[in-house]
Amino acid sequence: MTNETGKSIQRPVHGSITPAELRALGMRPEDVIDFSSNINPLGVSPKVKSAMAGADASCYPDPDCLSLREALAQRCNTDIGNIIVGNGSTELIHLIVRSYIDNGPAAIISPTYGEYEFACRLNGAEPTFIRSTQEARFRLDIDDVCRQIDGIKPALVFLCNPNNPTGVYLDRNDIEKIASASSPAPLVLDEAYVPFVERPWDSTPLLDAGNVIVLHSMTKDHALAGLRLGYALAPTAIIERIKVLQPFWSVNAVAQAAGMAALDDDDHVRKGREEIAAAKAYLETEIDRLDLKAIPSGANFILVRVGDAASIRTQLLKHGLVVRDCASFGLPEYIRISIRTLPDCRRLAEGLQQIFSDKG
Repeated sequence: MTNETGKSIQRPVHGSITPAELRALGMRPEDVIDFSSNINPLGVSPKVKSAMAGADASCYPDPDCLSLREALAQRCNTDIGNIIVGNGSTELIHLIVRSYIDNGPAAIISPTYGEYEFACRLNGAEPTFIRSTQEARFRLDIDDVCRQIDGIKPALVFLCNPNNPTGVYLDRNDIEKIASASSPAPLVLDEAYVPFVERPWDSTPLLDAGNVIVLHSMTKDHALAGLRLGYALAPTAIIERIKVLQPFWSVNAVAQAAGMAALDDDDHVRKGREEIAAAKAYLETEIDRLDLKAIPSGANFILVRVGDAASIRTQLLKHGLVVRDCASFGLPEYIRISIRTLPDCRRLAEGLQQIFSDKG
């Protein structure tokens, strides 16, 4: 496809296996366990399912998502004017880029989620990457990051925290330094995976800096990937600037109903986090037993160095197991494994054991 300047660009690669790939392999969705999708392993909660079923699809949805924004404002201890709800956080990424990219280039702290780069290129902007390295186990030198931002003078800075695919989680002090270095340009802080962090810190006070946009995805912690629902917190002036570009009725009635029910079901997220903690500890032990190198992760996935990641993914598929080949992140030796239930993780450990035992 081409962007608005006529330049050819490619869509980003996302993790989950597609129906087309399954068909080509003669497989069905029920034949595989998907470790490439980073969502709550417990699936959709009964409360959310009930709310979705009760939504009136014959009526237009509220274009302002008023009730959901009021509930989010109460949850986040902020004003309703500091919140915009989107058709997944990915829609908001694209709206933010459209709102600001004319002011100059974007800086992307990488390797990371490919949609930041795609949104920039789609709008005719060439992003600059500030890269962490595998030699540093993908930990960032924050002072160096700030120096690079100062040199780039970007219109936007993108930072995923905890980062996808590395799982690295930065503390408040680090984020405050990056926000200060980015100012007056907005720092887009993507917290899609914060609900899975064991001891997260509250980023809402960062809005006082005046240039921070905090993204949240309700599709991960509440397993609503097929529905699409996310929101952003930012100073009112930034929210208004983004909102003017958002299509009317962007967030459908079923999604809004699901969001309200999800906010009333913290127990479902807590149980999912407990399930992840047990399964993650087990899987980390098994990965270490195979002498594979895993990156310490604060999120609900693990980045593992396996050699030829594409080959390992193909071999695991033969066992009915799908992992994320990280070549599209510029990491062809790594796979990313989402944490599922303990029985599922045992299946994956068996598959890895068989593959790497055969290699030995």
